[in-house]
Amino acid sequence: MLDIIQTYWLQLLIGLYPHGPLGGLVMTLILAVSGLLLALPAGMVLALTLIAPWRWLNRLAQLFVFYMRSVPLLVHLLWAYFLVPLLLGPRAPLMLSVIVTLTLFNGAYMSQVIVAGIQALPRGQYEAARALGLGNGAALRLVIVPQALRNVTPSIITQLVLLIKETSLASLIGVHEISEEFMGLNDLLGNRSAEIFILLGLSYFILCYPLTLFGRRLERRFAGANGIIKAETTA
Repeated sequence: MLDIIQTYWLQLLIGLYPHGPLGGLVMTLILAVSGLLLALPAGMVLALTLIAPWRWLNRLAQLFVFYMRSVPLLVHLLWAYFLVPLLLGPRAPLMLSVIVTLTLFNGAYMSQVIVAGIQALPRGQYEAARALGLGNGAALRLVIVPQALRNVTPSIITQLVLLIKETSLASLIGVHEISEEFMGLNDLLGNRSAEIFILLGLSYFILCYPLTLFGRRLERRFAGANGIIKAETTA
């Protein structure tokens, strides 16, 4: 098993780059981080739409979120695989289809997390902001949303863990992320499939487990801080 790592570590890290497409672990991280950075503002827009006072806008946002959460991620990826080249031309990179899919899919989930974070705040926060002369938009932007995002940071970390695992589907459309690189090694070293798939599982574990621990640590820290704030408020 160690000889596989020693021989193919560079390919598993960056794919065939610079003599071929970028891939491997670096591509997995690019897809996951890009998906998170784009899904977060998309989820924020959806969340604000879900709590907006206009019912027709609420219904449209609810319909979009329901559709994205009801259909498997693989189906969304296949739609993007065919639609993105139609819209942007046949030379559109395959990774763009993956990023679009991850953004919309995780943006829908992120919107529910952000809405829960907003609704968990005491009503007095919003009323105090309005009493200081802030308008509805300013109260949300300056007071409510920053606190909500802080409280849901552990959930955002959890979403990043899910994103890292979701990138494995990119191999189905030919993106050379880490699963695709291990699949290529499996074809090359067909008699060592067990070792290759153990290494693949360990790769995702090494990526995801520290993030999971970090998210739990943040959750405990924020829970303790919120408990202190509540105690001081009721004192």
